Amino acid sequence: MTLDIISTVLAFSAVTTLLLLISLTVRDLLSGRRPATDEDQADLVYIPPERAGRTALDRWFYELLEQSGSPLDRSTAALIPAAGAILGAAIPVVLLDNLLLGLGGTLLGALIPVAWWKLRAVRRQMAMRKHLPEALEFMADAVRAGLSLEKGMELVGKEARPPIRDEFRMCASQLAMGYPPYTVLQRASRRIPIPEFRIFATAVLVHRKSGGDLALLAQRLAQAARDRAEFRGHMKAVTAGSRLSVVGLTIGTLIACGVLAYTRPEYLQRFLADPSGPSLLGAAAVLEVFGLLWVWRILQVKY
Repeated sequence: MTLDIISTVLAFSAVTTLLLLISLTVRDLLSGRRPATDEDQADLVYIPPERAGRTALDRWFYELLEQSGSPLDRSTAALIPAAGAILGAAIPVVLLDNLLLGLGGTLLGALIPVAWWKLRAVRRQMAMRKHLPEALEFMADAVRAGLSLEKGMELVGKEARPPIRDEFRMCASQLAMGYPPYTVLQRASRRIPIPEFRIFATAVLVHRKSGGDLALLAQRLAQAARDRAEFRGHMKAVTAGSRLSVVGLTIGTLIACGVLAYTRPEYLQRFLADPSGPSLLGAAAVLEVFGLLWVWRILQVKY
């Protein structure tokens, strides 16, 4: 009886949360495509993650949304892991009547959206690193031609490549709506977490107050970004053999376990039936994960 009540509550919560999530997602996507009005400008005020988040986890999540370029509102995005956790718990409990799998599904359903945003943020940052030098050179040419900040960013938004093109285009549209340059560049620096762009954003604000050769600085930052990209490519080429060895050893271990379980299942059953077998297997898995994290940390070279 208790399991039936839990299943009913989870099924109702899953359906309700899913419908609410779909409606909020459609609202955010449609509002992002339609032209902004003066009322939108008065209502929409950008709040930085450090002020919007109450805890460190909230601030980390909001910064992840900025870096991934998500068009969703923060409240809508925060509802997605919650909906994933409810769905992950409801499916095993309702269909299989298994509370243990429901607990695992809760954790998995909450982590999958966050992992997807993290993967998208990493891929997006790699693409922006590749095209940022070209965008800064376009900006330097626009400044030399005497164009304003808004027109220069509009030019970059037309000539550069995505996703850096979309960010400059959004900056130009926000400046045209009357947003302060400080607010626009602050948000752009969070969505483009690259040191050269942050230096460029700071230089733009300083240039508006005290002047200076912004075109020369943008040109030098473009060259610095290009040098960093070349160094990063060199590091990947040098460490390619080591990374492939680690991946090969990890995959080889899993394949060997699978082949052993298929060809000699009685051997694996005897190993697991032994009191020390599961402990040894768990220790091997922990050491495997620790080794992967260690190698990954060694290969993270800051430049």
